[in-house]
Order: sequence, then structure tokens, then C-alpha cells
Amino acid sequence: FLHFHRTALHLACATGHPDVVSFLADRNCQLNLYDQEARTPLMKAVQCQEESCVTILLERGADPNCTDRNGNTALHYAAAGQNVSIVEKLLSYDVDIEGRNKEDLTPFLVAVAGNKQQIVEFLMERGANIHAIDIYNRYSSFGFFFFKLYIVLEW
Repeated sequence: FLHFHRTALHLACATGHPDVVSFLADRNCQLNLYDQEARTPLMKAVQCQEESCVTILLERGADPNCTDRNGNTALHYAAAGQNVSIVEKLLSYDVDIEGRNKEDLTPFLVAVAGNKQQIVEFLMERGANIHAIDIYNRYSSFGFFFFKLYIVLEW
């Protein structure tokens, strides 16, 4: 990784300024440059749930399969969030739905671990492997069954 301090593009994405993101992207700034946390502007936009910034970056060619120092892609960040639309948008740009981070977690497993029911269901509908397990053999489909049971009982 090339580690740089956060750029203007990172800051615009994190703070929700799509006009600035468009301005910078139109002037050929580096869309996949890593900051000191080894995150790209797309990861920051997803992490901060700035959907319009996500859209601009993807349309301008940002790589949704870049990974941070922990192996997380933008989809891992989206799976930890609440916005199904961002997950859908990333999938439409060929992000790896089965990509694994350094803890061997797929985006589906991140969503299950975070109790993100809508994201879990959406990823299942889009073909995520529900039998995936992490390096500690956690979060199998059996674990997902208990996640769903918990949600049902909670209501």
C-alpha cells in the first residue's frame, strides 16, 4: 500500500460533498489513493453512508475491489452499514460478493455479525454463500438460522 494522509477527495467523501467529489474526479485526481488508514475515497464514502459520493466515484472508475489493511473491500463496509442501496450499487459494479478479509469474513458474514437483517437478506437474494464460515468456524448457516430466529422472537 502507498500510505498518504487523507486527501481532499477522502474528506469530501467522508463529509458528503458530492459537488466537490465530482469536481475532483473530473480533474483526474487519483480515485484509488489510500489514506493513512489504508482506505480509498470509495471506502470512506461507503463507511459514511454518502450514497451520492459512492455513485460518482463508481461512475468515474473507482475500483470497488480495493482492500484496506485488514482486507476489507467497500462491500465489507457497506455490509456493516444500513444502506441496502449502496450494497446494490457496489454489486452492480462487480465487487466480489465473496471477498474475504484477513479474518476470513465475507461481506455476508460481516452483516450477520452486525445483525444487519436487511443487508443479510439482500446479500442472500443476490447469491451470497450462506454456508460461509470465518477462520474461527463462526457464522455458518446454522448461526444464521439463530440470527433469523432471534429476529423473529424479538418481534
